[in-house]
Amino acid sequence: MRKFLLLIDIAFLLIVGYQLYSKKDQTKILFIGNSYTYRNEMPDIFEHIAISKGKQVYVQSETKGKATLLVQSERDEVYNAINHEDWDYVIIQGSSRDFLQPNLYIRDTTLPAMEKMVRAIRRNKADTKILLYMTWGYRNGYVPFPETDTYDKMTLKIRDQYLKIGKQYNFGVVPVGMAFRDSRSRRPDENMYVKDGAHPSLKGSYLAACCFYAAIFNESAVGATYYGKLGPKICYYLQSVGSRNVLYQRNKYGLIGLESN
Repeated sequence: MRKFLLLIDIAFLLIVGYQLYSKKDQTKILFIGNSYTYRNEMPDIFEHIAISKGKQVYVQSETKGKATLLVQSERDEVYNAINHEDWDYVIIQGSSRDFLQPNLYIRDTTLPAMEKMVRAIRRNKADTKILLYMTWGYRNGYVPFPETDTYDKMTLKIRDQYLKIGKQYNFGVVPVGMAFRDSRSRRPDENMYVKDGAHPSLKGSYLAACCFYAAIFNESAVGATYYGKLGPKICYYLQSVGSRNVLYQRNKYGLIGLESN
């Protein structure tokens, strides 16, 4: 009986030891965002792409539909998620309209909300790498504001604001919006939107996941064998577009030195 119990103890220690060792080798990533993040379970797509490329990852997300950075900064669930693990990366996605607001509103409301979350991230683990999720323009722009009333004007406004904030805080910016724009220019028939002209289609979410893979691992997503409900041909195209828009301009987007080891 004692030998049997000893064997059970040894087996338990081996299992726990393996789990701890395995977890130590994982790249741990938290996504904080709204429906642009959770639509089509984009973090899961990213995780499957990474695994298919031989990476060990632990991926979680904390999301709320339509949430701005201000709303996120007031949610207990966000801070519980931040404190849940010693994250290697935290990816913050604001509402597309967060950075279309007047400069005073961004300065006095949006940025303090983001800073509140950043302080919590730093308290949890000082060297967590923070990435900003650059979103895209609506299919027909945001008409209420003349400076964003076309797709291109809205996309470039969002890009410029994310670049400005990334530089100000020394955060990397993942240029998903630019990958959307690139694809729209090259293959306008490949629709990145659902019917509302704002949220991502499955292709759009897959493209976003490829951008995050290239940003975090500093290598192309091309060759990933996870296709989800898409075919390998379209996935190869999306892998190429996402990777190109990240890898060719890592310095511009503040991604140099932020890659996972």
